Amino acid sequence: MKSLSRLALCCGLLLALPLCAQAEVWRGTIGTLPIALKLDDEKGPDVYGQYFYFKHLRDLELEGKRDERGVLHLQVRSRDEEAATERWELSEKAGALEGQWTSGKRSLPIRLQRVDLKALRAGRDGERYRRAGDDVSAFDALRIGELALEKSKTQQFQGHSLQWWREPRSGAELFTVESGIEAPARARVNGLLKQRLWRTAIDALQCTSAPNSDFDLTVTPRLLDRRFLSLSLMTSYYCGGAHPDFGDSPLTIDVRSGRELALEDILWLGKGEPPRSAGNGDYESPGYKRLNEYRESTLVPWTVKTLTRLHPDEMAPPAKEDEGCNYADPGVWGTSIWYLTAEGLYLGPYFARVARACEYPDWSLVPWTLVERNPGPALQAK
Repeated sequence: MKSLSRLALCCGLLLALPLCAQAEVWRGTIGTLPIALKLDDEKGPDVYGQYFYFKHLRDLELEGKRDERGVLHLQVRSRDEEAATERWELSEKAGALEGQWTSGKRSLPIRLQRVDLKALRAGRDGERYRRAGDDVSAFDALRIGELALEKSKTQQFQGHSLQWWREPRSGAELFTVESGIEAPARARVNGLLKQRLWRTAIDALQCTSAPNSDFDLTVTPRLLDRRFLSLSLMTSYYCGGAHPDFGDSPLTIDVRSGRELALEDILWLGKGEPPRSAGNGDYESPGYKRLNEYRESTLVPWTVKTLTRLHPDEMAPPAKEDEGCNYADPGVWGTSIWYLTAEGLYLGPYFARVARACEYPDWSLVPWTLVERNPGPALQAK
């Protein structure tokens, strides 16, 4: 059975989270062109990183060596990786990086200062560097600070007015709720929605840094009532590599508290309070381990049993093992994609790449009458 960590690795996008390894971030110029640079903090000879021009905001990959004197010798390679298109030589002097950028016969000076993320967010323009969330890296905080939103269409959905917003440089688009919710709650909900929009913009810019890349987001509101807002965010993308991919990253918010919800907040089959993960990527935390154990030992058997009773034909194993979609396999339900609708709780399976066409069936819905027999904390709240 797939663990939660397996799904996290396979779902594709990083959602604007910082890399596992810490990195040094610098800001400055190549000649007169403003850039941001990120370098890993490994102390060995090999050095890797990325940089972007503020004009374009898309990454260029750097790699190279640190010599015995501490001088960095970096290069950007061509798309076929057979030749270097840029060469950098940098030395740290009094807390700054200085050196030369060379491409062919052209050479320009590089001058960079280290970025202090805390100071950046506390400064006069700090709000724009905080809007994607506190766990976004300094590198992406600089990138997000260059972006802006423009109004798009309006929409009526389940008695509420939605205002759609588009970030033009990445093409990312999402809505905010403009009516049908009291002002304080609406502000909290819209804060989460805009944060997801900013993070999606980062994902799009990172992805489309690759040659011949593509990033397309389809947002579908599923439910909006006095308690919950639930929406799908289906992304189709090609960020380089062997294959394009796709995946839904739904978002469900408690309208009353303005808090993003986990599945266990809605459907809870255990006793006491549901376990909580310490955060994305923290697979060794006690809460994450308890959550993983609960899902494998309790949630998955309940899901298979319930869906088999509700949808016996769809859940029947295929006649031949290598033909059709085997929704009876418990392994495909270990980390279900979920969202809420007016009819109930949608649970989506997760398949290996070879069977991705089996994902997102339109029938795998658990009606509210069954969900409410096993309510999580958010469903119990008045």
